[in-house]
Amino acid sequence: MNKLIPIIVFIFLAAGACSDEGKSQEKQDHVWKEQTEALDKAKAVEGILKESARTQEQQIQEDTQ
Repeated sequence: MNKLIPIIVFIFLAAGACSDEGKSQEKQDHVWKEQTEALDKAKAVEGILKESARTQEQQIQEDTQ
């Protein structure tokens, strides 16, 4: 029985050490990929809105002078 335990442990370790080459690229992407992409898009829109507000504020300043 004592010789059987190391053999079983070795089998489990060998099975766990197998590579993940068979996994698709979709499974290898990180869990929050869609959320981070949405945040990146929101940041881009935020930049556009800030630039638009800055342009509008300049126009108002020019019109009032």
